[in-house]
Amino acid sequence: MNSRRTLNDNQVDSFWRNGWLVVEDLLSPDDVARVGQRADRIARGETNANPERVQAERVVREGEATAAARELEIRKLYWLAGQDDVLQAHARHPAIVDVIADLLDTDDIKLYADQLFMKPPAIGAAQPWHQDSKSFIDIYPMDLVTAWAAIDDSTLENGCLEFVSGSHRWGLLSNDQMDQHRSLIGSDPAYIPDPAPLRSGSVSFHHSLTWHASRANTSTARRRGYAVHYMRAESRRSQVFDAPRVPPPLQIRGRSFEGCV
Repeated sequence: MNSRRTLNDNQVDSFWRNGWLVVEDLLSPDDVARVGQRADRIARGETNANPERVQAERVVREGEATAAARELEIRKLYWLAGQDDVLQAHARHPAIVDVIADLLDTDDIKLYADQLFMKPPAIGAAQPWHQDSKSFIDIYPMDLVTAWAAIDDSTLENGCLEFVSGSHRWGLLSNDQMDQHRSLIGSDPAYIPDPAPLRSGSVSFHHSLTWHASRANTSTARRRGYAVHYMRAESRRSQVFDAPRVPPPLQIRGRSFEGCV
């Protein structure tokens, strides 16, 4: 086993027991401001970012709502780290990557994809309960780790992430199984969600099989969070019909391996 870079044994054990972990104040205010400002510029169309990777909230797309500024109408920005220096610098931030290395016990790490969730005030929609590996279905083993960095304070009122602890041990569920499990969340003692509010600059890490969701933003406060999905460089890609078409993986740290991602 590699020596720890930043976490202690209790933190690593907690992650693998619960499927998620919060590390408070991992990023500096300058780190956070840099990403937040870049996100807003991309949302406003002020950069060379691919406009197809900027998604408005449904109520905006369907003409049911508008906001005072374009960045307050956007649901998410996605798959941009490969083409934007500021977002890529965040994805390579040593403080984040050290935690990923501790959780995966390797320094051979690649980036699978990234998503910056804007969740604007009042119109930011809820995200239903799901497993990330349902979308990352062509990558195995299914033990990717997402680093979700809070740009703004993330609260229950503005839609912080919530997790079902231990749910990563259920494996990847079929659509019918997922419907059955969703009906139990919040009512069965084995399915009680744990909210994970975060201060700006804090980061939560979750396993790609961990069930998580977020509520609608009913507040007047923004709730931006940058989710970067990391995997072992020794991961492999299977031929799956409905796998998403994501950009080529980015080498984040360590070695690449022939025949792997």
